[in-house]
Amino acid sequence: MGLEQGIKEKWVNAAYSEFAMAGPDFSLKALSEKNKLPRASLYYHFDSKEALLEELFSLHKEKINDYVIELESKVKNLIPDLYEVIYSHKEGILFHRQLLLHSEKEDFYSLYKSANERAFTVLLPQIKGLFPSSSSNEEFIQFYHTLTDAWYIRLDPNQFTVKSMIDLAMDIMENTLGLFSGSVSPKNK
Repeated sequence: MGLEQGIKEKWVNAAYSEFAMAGPDFSLKALSEKNKLPRASLYYHFDSKEALLEELFSLHKEKINDYVIELESKVKNLIPDLYEVIYSHKEGILFHRQLLLHSEKEDFYSLYKSANERAFTVLLPQIKGLFPSSSSNEEFIQFYHTLTDAWYIRLDPNQFTVKSMIDLAMDIMENTLGLFSGSVSPKNK
């Protein structure tokens, strides 16, 4: 990798981390200072902040692929396996959370929703195993979208542990199960 490519990658990685914590309104000047990257090099690699965001979305799509592969191979029991995988992808999960928190931007919400659809496809058998119901797969997926959105909104980046994430998920499930006509409670509580 050439020096210029290395600097571009540093900008992308630094911006990805910053987006994960602060959302899309991060300051390029502050990002430059915090990561000791020459600001002029940003404009050598990216025409604008929007071009940098496009690069972040590409990186996030790669991270989503890795996440889905890991879900397929490691989630044998939804609880705790899912949350252990989530924990190992903390930065990507926090980036994903920012997509939802800024879902008024169509491209943000589109990426958030499409990534969730991929994960739900993998997790559907596990999800259905938790809830006794005769509901269709589409109904389960819609219900799980509701649970997932609530989970991301309430997720505290400063309390990012497997236990805290499971507790949050259980609290949300207990408080929203009435919304899902086909279920009563998680079997494996």
